[in-house]
Amino acid sequence: MRSKSSLAFPLLFAALLSLQNVAAAGKVLILDYHSFLGTSSSLDWTPEDFGAQLDRMRALGYKLVPLEDAMSGAIEGNDNIAITIDDGNHSVWKAAESVLLPKAVPTELFIYPAVIGHESHFLTREQLVTLVKQGFVVGSHGYHHMPMSALAWRHDRKTVTMEVTKPADLLQYILGSRPTFFAYPYGVVGPEAHDLVHKEGYEWAFLANEKFVFVDPADPALDHWAVPRTIVYHWNKAALFHFLEKNAPPKS
Repeated sequence: MRSKSSLAFPLLFAALLSLQNVAAAGKVLILDYHSFLGTSSSLDWTPEDFGAQLDRMRALGYKLVPLEDAMSGAIEGNDNIAITIDDGNHSVWKAAESVLLPKAVPTELFIYPAVIGHESHFLTREQLVTLVKQGFVVGSHGYHHMPMSALAWRHDRKTVTMEVTKPADLLQYILGSRPTFFAYPYGVVGPEAHDLVHKEGYEWAFLANEKFVFVDPADPALDHWAVPRTIVYHWNKAALFHFLEKNAPPKS
């Protein structure tokens, strides 16, 4: 019979190895873009400006990583940036063709599917299917992009519930696979909707505001259904790059 000490050693080694892997997992800054039309909107960019931002991030030493890799712990270091794009504006198609695909930038598209294929300023279903085939990943962004705050819940819980329960089924119908990530419309969620998203089976859900936050997915204190993202506006672009320069990895 093996002694207790001989049995304990492999268990201790496995535990230490697990802790080492957690410690090695990296942090990620999750950026949130919206459209690429070149209008005066603070959320809108030209494809050229968008591409220049991505180039500048890489020149500073940052890695542009898939959001899925970041959240699963498949990244290392504190020099990771994940690109997400909300809503599904039709300009995403051009940005994909002229910027994201040529630059090999992994991208998560958060889509509210009620408009896909039904409104002219959004992607068509065929375009969305093609983007997924090209490597883009799609997550839920509500159904009609209605607020999911505590106030919205008190005012109309039926609509908030629909924002949570309907998008995955339609996205699965369109794309053939079910989304596992959810981004809250307007970047805000109340406790009731937060719990619904959790119960609906989403693995991660994301807030959004102007703050710059490196996320550590391995942090036990991190709420999996309230993960910070940074919205990139025209008015905070300079501050964003100042933050990136300050936190850039040292030059080798």
